[in-house]
Amino acid sequence: MIYKADLHIHSCLSPCASLDMSPRAIVERAAEIGLNCLALTDHNSAGNCATMAKFCEREGILFFPGLEVMSAEEAHFVCLFDDVDTATAFGKIIYDSLTPVKNIPEKMGDQVYVDEDDGVVDFEEQYLGIASGYTVDCLRERVAYFGGLFIAAHVDKPCFSITSRLGSLNGEFSAVELSRAGALRGGYEELTKDYTAITASDSHYIHNIGGACIEFESDTANIAGFARSLREGRIKMSVFDDAFRTEPGRRIRT
Repeated sequence: MIYKADLHIHSCLSPCASLDMSPRAIVERAAEIGLNCLALTDHNSAGNCATMAKFCEREGILFFPGLEVMSAEEAHFVCLFDDVDTATAFGKIIYDSLTPVKNIPEKMGDQVYVDEDDGVVDFEEQYLGIASGYTVDCLRERVAYFGGLFIAAHVDKPCFSITSRLGSLNGEFSAVELSRAGALRGGYEELTKDYTAITASDSHYIHNIGGACIEFESDTANIAGFARSLREGRIKMSVFDDAFRTEPGRRIRT
């Protein structure tokens, strides 16, 4: 089966994301524009993944629950798993490593847990947008232990990327992610030559979903099938122009 996937999306649990980014709204938008594979990657938490999984199941969308974890070096990594229980267990060890910092919604943004009816279940009081207690190497080991994929996030960006924090891509990654802008500009072949490159929208707003995505083929609807596509480099990247904000849009780079 061919999957069209956006694998870096933030819900209203991330302090930097719009409150409109409920799991229901994310999945409805994804289905509207023809995506059939999604990941939810809130900062340092998998807290809204269970709700997201239910909506994806209803729409027939393959779902990879995950997190975007900030390492102790302040680099971001997308960590994807096969099921909600595994993502939640991994998320707990990340959460427990965070320095206690109380969230101030009016300054940092709301962090909202929601149910299937888009109702607010709770507010996260621990600020999630900070570094975990785990170094890159420790994160890599723990993600592997949980059977997940460890992806270096937006490696072309001048902040919160492993390249900006440590100077280079060094080590094993399931893939390296280019930002939408980076995939659009191109010219990163030398940076990513030793890795499989992907792209994703890193959506914080509904209209951003699917603005950058990948296509991959897999005979199995699970993380193992996607991992095989990554290992074999069978990934097609697509980036869309601003028309994608209101309609399927015009593909301008693949």
